[in-house]
Amino acid sequence: MSGAETAKLPAPKGRVLTGLAAALVSALLALVLGFRLEVLIEDAALVLLTPPVSPPDEIVLVAIDEDTLSHLPYRSPIDRAFLARMIRHIDAAAPRAIGVDILLDQPSEPDKDAALLSALGSAKSPIVMGYATGDDGLTAKQAKFLDQALKGLKKGLVTLSRDDFDGTVRTLYPGREVAGSFMPGLAAALAKIGGKTAPAGGRIRFYHDAAGHPLSFKTYPAHSAALLPADWFRDRYVLIGSALPTSDRHPTPFVTTLGAELGTPDGMAIHAHMLTQMLRGERILAPPPWAAAAIVLGMALIAALILSLPLAPLTGAAVLAGLIGAYLAGAYFLFSGRLVMLPAAMPVLAALLTAVLLAMGRWYRDRAERLFIEKAFSQYVSPAVVQRISRREHELSLGGEARIVTYVFTDLEGFTSLSESLAPDRIAALLNDYLDAVCGLYVEAEATIDKIVGDAVIGFFGAPEQQDDQACRAVELALAIDRFSEAHRRDLAAQGTRFGVTRIGVHKGKAIIGNFGGSRFFDYTGIGDTVNVAARLEAANRHLGTRICVSGSVAGDCPELKFRPVGDIVLKGKQVPIPAFEPLQMGALPPELEDGYASAYALMAGGDAGAGARFAELAEAFPGDALTGLHNGRLQGGETGPIITLK
Repeated sequence: MSGAETAKLPAPKGRVLTGLAAALVSALLALVLGFRLEVLIEDAALVLLTPPVSPPDEIVLVAIDEDTLSHLPYRSPIDRAFLARMIRHIDAAAPRAIGVDILLDQPSEPDKDAALLSALGSAKSPIVMGYATGDDGLTAKQAKFLDQALKGLKKGLVTLSRDDFDGTVRTLYPGREVAGSFMPGLAAALAKIGGKTAPAGGRIRFYHDAAGHPLSFKTYPAHSAALLPADWFRDRYVLIGSALPTSDRHPTPFVTTLGAELGTPDGMAIHAHMLTQMLRGERILAPPPWAAAAIVLGMALIAALILSLPLAPLTGAAVLAGLIGAYLAGAYFLFSGRLVMLPAAMPVLAALLTAVLLAMGRWYRDRAERLFIEKAFSQYVSPAVVQRISRREHELSLGGEARIVTYVFTDLEGFTSLSESLAPDRIAALLNDYLDAVCGLYVEAEATIDKIVGDAVIGFFGAPEQQDDQACRAVELALAIDRFSEAHRRDLAAQGTRFGVTRIGVHKGKAIIGNFGGSRFFDYTGIGDTVNVAARLEAANRHLGTRICVSGSVAGDCPELKFRPVGDIVLKGKQVPIPAFEPLQMGALPPELEDGYASAYALMAGGDAGAGARFAELAEAFPGDALTGLHNGRLQGGETGPIITLK
């Protein structure tokens, strides 16, 4: 092959770089594509992988529901006198703290507003009032009224932290800067009263019962609160807020497992979950974004390393599956035992994407290598054999099988003598041009080239792949080679170079076809009498005066092609004659010669004494026809019949 045709197989360094690139791309894709899935898995884990808990005794909810509103003169704002009476009653029970998840952001009846503010100002128990600003959606008028109403009172932001991409409440809200100073969230302010510090962000624990439903805290209807025993509120955190079916509802991780109807509790219940978590000192730990990204990239790199090892495909897949399983088991252990939430979806996705990318790369590389091998070795071995080897590795084993094949032998007459009269480079150019064309015809006919010996080309049909029309293919190949060779001879003669005739022998029969040789070198070839007969038929052309000679086993399989009988030939080293035929090119013989030869041969084959006279007439009329001259000479010399013994 020329330098332009030479391909390079991937180097080990290139494979390392390919693995690194695949890992990096997979990690980036996993971070982008797996983020949403990661969040949903975390949602499900909070419900399915954490133990159920009983409602905490220290938290009580006082709910303003539809029944409560039916007892009040109007729905909004909540009757302030009603709130004042309820707060005074609860305050008298000495609760640990009261949290009011209601915004006093607009005036109502002045005397009722005053009653509520009086109850708040005179309360002996710590009270945290719900607070919000313009950043939470209040108008300037609402914000101003709220600031004035709650002046001097403890405040806590009722804000809930929603994820931007789906609006779900997942993250603890510790508070934020308001007017130059830090203001805690409502739950954080209540926890602080109990001596607990709210964690700075992180996942909300979201407690659940044994059925996986959101935890049902002890809840009393607001319109009955003033009638309840004081012991029910004493030393407890009391949250007061609305529990209406159509307002202040927020999607939580429970949506993932329970759907929207059960997974959207009211804001007061969410504050209760956060307060419970803060009081219990529980924190769901998760790696920061950069650490999560490092875990994802690490999984991709380990997957790339595993798949770069010299392992069988199934073994590599099993090791990769073991890696993924071990990581998920470790993540489960850390979460269920210590509430450490490692990313689960993105690392697994990164490992799988790495496997897919490397598998695609390996397929592409193997395909390129196979094409490289086919292209390279097709210069040395028959393309049919190369393709079979590239598809099935076991074809490289030594051994053979009995097959019916049709061998085609060609030989160039007088080339040795010609080579002695020309310069070596001229001889090489002549021979290479000739062999390139002849081998091209073999390949075009889908023959298997057995070998090239000097100026001779040997090939066969019927192996490695089955070819039912092998005999006809062989004859058509012989005719094609003959057409090329004769035209090539004429072209070279016009240039002053005398080129010899190409002789061709074709025979069909049984042969042992396979890889023969040793453990280091071997040849895909055939052995047996069929090979020898084809070679001797090629050599017989010199005695017969023909350029193509095929056996009867070949001619008999090709009724659509034209042949004329040569004779029953006893080949060198043989005792039994075999019928031999000459295939005819279209229009190669004049009709008079074709018909005359057929009738004369029939007379000779039948032992008719008139055969000699008939061949003599044909020889005089067509002196250039070699077969006619052969039989005329035989018969005039005293021979009879079609048997020709070659010596």
